[in-house]
Amino acid sequence: RVQTHWDIRALRDGVQAVMSARHSVDQNIDATTKLQMDVLSFLEGYIEGKTVFELGVGIGRMTNCLSNVANYIDGCDFSPVMLEKARKNLASKTNVGLYLGKITDTTLPRDSYDLVFESIVLLHILDPLELKETANKMMSLSDRVFLVEHTYEGSNFPISKYSILREPGEYARLFSPYKLVKQKEHSCAGDKFTMMLFEK
Repeated sequence: RVQTHWDIRALRDGVQAVMSARHSVDQNIDATTKLQMDVLSFLEGYIEGKTVFELGVGIGRMTNCLSNVANYIDGCDFSPVMLEKARKNLASKTNVGLYLGKITDTTLPRDSYDLVFESIVLLHILDPLELKETANKMMSLSDRVFLVEHTYEGSNFPISKYSILREPGEYARLFSPYKLVKQKEHSCAGDKFTMMLFEK
């Protein structure tokens, strides 16, 4: 059901495929630009000339900006429709490799990347065991993990049944024993996002 949900979402135009329909197209385009700029600023010194693995690439909106500064990016998505859009959007990129499936499906060797990157993916993993397995796989691929997540905004906040908004502290515990070395809040179309960088 979850994959079908994202396959259907992928049929929306542009960034609406990966952003909330509570906001207008113009709001989401503006929010995407601001998020990209803030993420690149937050990760300055950590991605330039580096190798990166991105889980949940969606339509490739973050992959695109990261590929402008990173040496190489591998990414995955479990929605074939999303991945096809990402392939089209990133067709001109020669330093991006895209794979169908979840990060837990990969057989990549340990410590293959300088950074593992995720953007608004973990909140869509509803099963606690799968969430922990995903975090463990992320940590196995690099000594450094970055995430930016829509974080908890109260019990009355409208949220999809395919999402769970968690407190930043929950992510800090999830990625233990890695240490949280950097954190910043970010407003995305009025929603509360949190950027977090963990290191071994």
